[in-house]
Amino acid sequence: MKEKALKENGYMRFTGTVHATVFEYFQCATPRKAKWFFKDGCFVCSGCDLACETDDPEGFQAFLIPPK
Repeated sequence: MKEKALKENGYMRFTGTVHATVFEYFQCATPRKAKWFFKDGCFVCSGCDLACETDDPEGFQAFLIPPK
């Protein structure tokens, strides 16, 4: 999914650190291009056409989201 579509569907840009094990799991050839978005515990990368997706927070830096 492209960035525009992700934002239109309520995803927010994930600005935290993503551990190398996440890229290893997805066998990512270009981790430097990764742009992760999240919504309701789901993480989606828009860095390439594969649009890798996971609901496992392991490897994603935990941070507090301010209330709406």
